[in-house]
Amino acid sequence: MTITFNKLFDIQKKFNDIFFDLESLSQKEREEITKSLCLELHAEVTDLVTGINFKDHRIERKDPDINKILYESVDVIRYVISILNLWEIGSDQFIDAFLDKDLFLQNRRRVNSNLWKGQPVIIVDLDDVVIKFRDGFLNWLDERYNIKVSPESKEYYTSTEVKEAGLNPETVFLDFISNRRLRDLDPETKMIEAINSLRSSGYWIQLLTARPEENLACLYDTYRWLEGSGLKYDRLNFSGEKYRWCTQSEYFDKEKIVCAIDDSSKHASEYAKHGIPVFLPKTCYNVEVQETDNIIPFENPEEIFLKLRLLEHN
Repeated sequence: MTITFNKLFDIQKKFNDIFFDLESLSQKEREEITKSLCLELHAEVTDLVTGINFKDHRIERKDPDINKILYESVDVIRYVISILNLWEIGSDQFIDAFLDKDLFLQNRRRVNSNLWKGQPVIIVDLDDVVIKFRDGFLNWLDERYNIKVSPESKEYYTSTEVKEAGLNPETVFLDFISNRRLRDLDPETKMIEAINSLRSSGYWIQLLTARPEENLACLYDTYRWLEGSGLKYDRLNFSGEKYRWCTQSEYFDKEKIVCAIDDSSKHASEYAKHGIPVFLPKTCYNVEVQETDNIIPFENPEEIFLKLRLLEHN
C-alpha cells in the first residue's frame, strides 16, 4: 500500500485530535504543548540510539537492533509531524521547506569546497543590482495595502507613504518577506550578464547583501532565487555593515578587493570613504552620493568593463 506524505500528516492529526482541539487552543497553550512534544521527541531519539553501540568506552559489542532503529524513528517522525500539525504547517509547506534547506546545504557545500586562491575580488550587492527588489516591493505595496508610491521617490523603502498609511515600515518589510515575495523578484538581466563576464575574466565574485540573515524565510528565499537566476558567483554573505565585513574578510589584508558594486548611498559612501571604489547604478534614491570621490556612477552595466580597466590602470 502506498502512503503519501500528506496522508501521514492526516493520520497523525487524527491521533492528535484525541488529545487537543486545535481550534480552541491559545498561543500560550500551543507553546506549552510544543515544549512537551519536544521533550518526548528527545526521549525517542535517546531510545533510538540505544539500538546501536553508542558507548565507545564499552568493550562488549552487540548487533545493531534494526527494528528499534526503525520503530523509534517512526516515533521521532510522528512527534515532529505532531509539532507541525499543532502550528498548522501542512505537508506541502514542509516539503517546500525541506527542498529549500537542501538547496541551501548543497550550495554551502559547494561554496566551502571552493577555496579563494588570491583572485582579485569584486563585492556585489543583490537588491537593485542583480535583483529588481524595489520594483517588486512597490508593486506589492499597491497590491496588498493599496499604497501607491512613485518609482521616482527618493526614499528606498518609501517610509513616508507607509507611515502615512498608519503602518510601520519595518513591519511591512517583514510582511513582504514572510509572504515569500523575495522568491519572485525579477532579475536585472544585463547586470547578471556583466557579472558573469567579470567572473569568466578571472574575478572572484563575492555577493554581500544587507538582507536579514536571521530571518529564515529571507535566508532560504535568497538562495532559492539565486539558484534560478543564472548568476555565477563564488560566495554569498549577509551583513548590515558591509565595509566592516570586508575588513574581517580574508581578502582585505591581502588588498585584493578591487571594487564594490552597490546601489545603497550608505554602503557606497562607507566603501568609498575607506578606499574601496564603488560602481553605483544611478537611481533617484542615491543622487546625493553620485558625485562623491571613489564612487563611479553608471547607467549601463557594460560601462563597468571600461571603467574597471581605467580604475586598475590608475
